[in-house]
Amino acid sequence: MSRTERLKEITNILHIKKRISVHDLEQQTFSSTSTLRRDLIFLEEQGFLKRKHGEVILNTFNTVELSHHIRESEQRQEKKIIAKLAKDFVGPGMCIYLDSSTTVYELCPYLVGIDNLIIFTNGLNTAQALSTLANPTMKIFITGGEVKHHSASVVNHNIENSILDHFRIDLAFCSARGIDEEFVYEVSFSQALAKKSIIDRSKETILLIDHSKFYQSGFFKINNLAQYKTIISDKLPDEKLLDAANKEGIEWVGEE
Repeated sequence: MSRTERLKEITNILHIKKRISVHDLEQQTFSSTSTLRRDLIFLEEQGFLKRKHGEVILNTFNTVELSHHIRESEQRQEKKIIAKLAKDFVGPGMCIYLDSSTTVYELCPYLVGIDNLIIFTNGLNTAQALSTLANPTMKIFITGGEVKHHSASVVNHNIENSILDHFRIDLAFCSARGIDEEFVYEVSFSQALAKKSIIDRSKETILLIDHSKFYQSGFFKINNLAQYKTIISDKLPDEKLLDAANKEGIEWVGEE
């Protein structure tokens, strides 16, 4: 099992158990004591868990933004489905914004085939992927600000005097940690603030969110549903969520 797979397994177990002994966790992940210790230290540094008296305890405050490395492995196939559906909303010559999420990151291979795009992003991995794939007609800008540890993103707490002030964003692609009938949520205040500021200045915003985020909440509200033009997911939600979106005139796209 790779380190990414182990970390994903640990986070899954803790989301279910909330509290577990280190010994039991060793057995369930088939890890050695030293290997598990390194993984737990890494997750504790991110604030995901606490180690106490031979136990591992999930951080119950839902404000932890997992590293890009871990998030990249979550719901990978679902994210690819979402990106394939989302690509049809982008046309030549558009100015678009891509957030730093691993869901939006999956759009990169599709965008390379579209000419004359102007792309803004706060995602370090997204900017690198686009520059490596290299469509010569594409202009790529990365927003300035603070580089967040582990998350591979840049957040700007003062959006004033931004380079974005000189462009009109036709379309913003954003993801989130959760959605319910009223709001879209994030677990990080800085990420929520960064996304809200982009949504407020974009002509239209498309939310990309996989089904595991349905009815999940975070500590911070990004916006209410009315701020989104379209929601794209790997599968359609239940009638309750669909009705809430329909009332706001939102198109919800997903596989049946």
